Amino acid sequence: MPSPEKSDVMKSVLKTLISISSRKTDLPYAVMTMDDLIKRLETKYNFLKHVQINDDIYKEETTDVISVMSDINTVPPTELGKALHAIIDSVNRSLGENAGHFFIKEIRNTLSDEDLTVIKNMGLDLGIMQLESEVTRLERDLAERERKK
Repeated sequence: MPSPEKSDVMKSVLKTLISISSRKTDLPYAVMTMDDLIKRLETKYNFLKHVQINDDIYKEETTDVISVMSDINTVPPTELGKALHAIIDSVNRSLGENAGHFFIKEIRNTLSDEDLTVIKNMGLDLGIMQLESEVTRLERDLAERERKK
C-alpha cells in the first residue's frame, strides 16, 4: 500500500489536534486557535500558506474545516516535520493544564499507523515528544515544590 501524501498527513494531524482540543475546550475555540497558530507559524514556515482553516464552522454547508493544498507535497519532509512539531507543541502549551497529561499520546493513538510512519520519516517522533512533555511537566512541578519550601 502506498504511503499517504504529505498533504493528507498534515490534514490528518490538524484534524486530530482540533478534535482533541475541542474536547478540552470547545470546537469554535479549537478551530480559531488552530487558525491563529497556522497564521503565526507561517512567518517561519512559509509553506503553511498552503494550509487553510475554515473558521466559519457555523455555516449551513458541511465544508471541511481544514484544506491542505497539494503544493505542500513538495516541501522537504524534515521541514514539514519541524512545522508539525511546532504546531503540536504550541497546541499542547496553549491548552495548558486542560490538555491533560497524555495529550501527545492521545494524538499518537488517534492517527493511523501509516500517518505515524510518514511523520516519523519526517523526523517527528511523537513518543519522544511525549517524553519531552512529561520531563518538562516534572521539572515545572519540582521547581514549584522547591519554591514553596
